[in-house]
Amino acid sequence: MRVVALMVGLVMLIASCGSGDEPGLLGEDLFTSIVVGGKAGCTACHSTEPGADGIGPSLAGIGSVAATRVAGMTAGDYLRTSITDPDSHLVDGYAGGVMPKGWDLSDAQIDSLVEFLLGL
Repeated sequence: MRVVALMVGLVMLIASCGSGDEPGLLGEDLFTSIVVGGKAGCTACHSTEPGADGIGPSLAGIGSVAATRVAGMTAGDYLRTSITDPDSHLVDGYAGGVMPKGWDLSDAQIDSLVEFLLGL
C-alpha cells in the first residue's frame, strides 16, 4: 500500500513539473541535468556564461541569437531543430557529429527546454 501511495505521489510530482507559476522550470531542470534522455546533459558541453565556449558554444543570449541564425526561421524553431537534429545548423567553428542525436524526450519536454533556452 505504501509503495502505491509513493508511486502516485511521484507521478503527481512529475506531472506538475513546469505547470506552476515558474515557466520553463522543467526546461531548466532538463538543461542542468547530468543525464538527459539517456545522454550527457546540456551543461556537459554548453555554458550559459558569455564567451565561455566549450565542446559546444556558449548559450548565453541564445534566445536572441537563435532568431538570427537561419533566415525565415524563428528562434524557437531553430532551437527545437538544433536539439532534435543537431547537425542541421552548425555554428562556425564547431564540427558535426559531436552533439548526441535521438534524445529520449517527449515533445512537451523539448518545448519546455526550448522555452528555457529562449529566456537565456
